Amino acid sequence: MTLQTGKVVETSISTGIHLHPKYLQNGNLTSRTPQKSSIQQQLQLIYSELDTIQLELKQRGNIPNPSLVKKHYQSKQRVKEITTPQIKTFWSGFEEFLDGKMTKSRGYYKTIITLQNLLQDFEKEKKIGVSYDYIVGNSIQFQNDFQKFLWNVRGLSNGYINKVLDNLSNFLHYSFQSGYIPKKPKFSKNDVVERDEKIYLNQGEVLKLFNINKFNYEPSKDFSNNPHIYFIEQKLEGTNKSKFGNVLIITNWELIKDVFLFMCSIGCRYSDIPFFKVHHFSFEGSNSFFTWIQQKTDKRVSVPANDISNHIFTKYSAGKSLSQNLFPNLSNQKFNKGLKLLLKELNFNRIVTYPKKVGSKVVNDEDRFLWELISSHSGRRSFIKNMIDLGNMDYKTIMKLSGHKTMSEFEKYISVTKEDLKKGTRLYRMDTGDGKNQTEELIQLFEGLDDEKRKLAIQVLRSIQ
Repeated sequence: MTLQTGKVVETSISTGIHLHPKYLQNGNLTSRTPQKSSIQQQLQLIYSELDTIQLELKQRGNIPNPSLVKKHYQSKQRVKEITTPQIKTFWSGFEEFLDGKMTKSRGYYKTIITLQNLLQDFEKEKKIGVSYDYIVGNSIQFQNDFQKFLWNVRGLSNGYINKVLDNLSNFLHYSFQSGYIPKKPKFSKNDVVERDEKIYLNQGEVLKLFNINKFNYEPSKDFSNNPHIYFIEQKLEGTNKSKFGNVLIITNWELIKDVFLFMCSIGCRYSDIPFFKVHHFSFEGSNSFFTWIQQKTDKRVSVPANDISNHIFTKYSAGKSLSQNLFPNLSNQKFNKGLKLLLKELNFNRIVTYPKKVGSKVVNDEDRFLWELISSHSGRRSFIKNMIDLGNMDYKTIMKLSGHKTMSEFEKYISVTKEDLKKGTRLYRMDTGDGKNQTEELIQLFEGLDDEKRKLAIQVLRSIQ
């Protein structure tokens, strides 16, 4: 640059691009230059920045001599180095994401751990490292490979895989916001089977289970002929513990039955059960409630006690301190296995179907017994479905009791059975003229029941008053 004094001033700015001199001709790139278009783009960006700096200096009344332009250019590069996030590997980014979720609910944190385990198992199976380049740069191929692994190796359904991909998308959104990836890929959803009927116990089945005590502990009972039953002991820590023998003794099937009935009665998840304390039961005037914070959502819910939940609470709280666990510990795996065996032994043989899709195939679409498909989550489904069947509460109120925040999530628990559909026959029903009113018909039906079914019918009628 030639100044007004006639003095020539010049300086150099490093582009950070290293080329062999043979690729330069008269200061220009030759046609044989490797990655020529990419280098030209980088140089153009530098030229553009230098032009902007010169314009800014002129606007401030400064003379944009080479040394001043260079000084401002280098200053801007240092700012870029400070503000530009460091490049993260996929797994270092995932660890950072996981650390940030430790303050979230226990249930959500476990789903992120599950995602981590599935991705690590996928790496071992495919013998290829999971990276941002693999997922973002070739997202379609990654989803195909990952889904084949989840279908063929892990045997997961389309619905479960959709949940896994949702959690992965949450992590990639975090990575995009953090500047670790240039864009967030979108994963396509897998087709799922729409199921009207969920796996749950209706009111009659809940009452039937409650009235069976053949597997409850008694000193005189012998369960040696059943290899699946064993005794569980829990020390009592209350001030009146000696009154109750200082220890609670039950069978594992007794515990499974009571915990499942408790879930059917208050709508909690199995993940809440280990955290229930005696003090979660409270009185508000003449009413009693169970109040707790859901482990999955951190939402505080309060559910009124009923005959079954009252009975179970009284049984398991006797002799305990307010801070003691209401129920002895039992893993979810042991609970689900024991629940199936228990209901099989008790002939819970209602026919149900629960098909699901694995890839393009529909599996498990044959008729099966209820006990085969029962699980811990069926307790929460039973609570919601039976609350709906009472017919005296709107969905919003039931959602308040179940802790659901959105209707879309709540709808997943609404079961539509054949009996529900048959209710449509009552529309525009006319008097048949045979002189038999509903009361007479009800009496006739009741008289035709045996003693056990009469007891169940009375309990059902009382529950819907």
